[in-house]
Amino acid sequence: MRWLYGIWITLIALCLSPIVVLTWVGWFADKHGCTVTENATFPCVVGGYDWGPTLAGWSLSGWMLIVTLPLAALLSGGLLLTVIIHFIMLRRRAAKR
Repeated sequence: MRWLYGIWITLIALCLSPIVVLTWVGWFADKHGCTVTENATFPCVVGGYDWGPTLAGWSLSGWMLIVTLPLAALLSGGLLLTVIIHFIMLRRRAAKR
């Protein structure tokens, strides 16, 4: 049953990964004084590399939240249902002993 919990938690983490990406993009841009928008690419040179196009592309991952956030909510409900069923099964096994 632990493998099932691992699958649920992995899927939920994948659904929430755009939040992590957006947080990192915001932190990185703020730390290095860069401007990041969805509609334009601004230069952001850090360590001799222009991160502007990369940050602009990654900032678009927020649009994936339209799909992944409701999916994460559904998966969380599935995880909760799995935990409840597992708890009921454990109680029934304990009652039979």
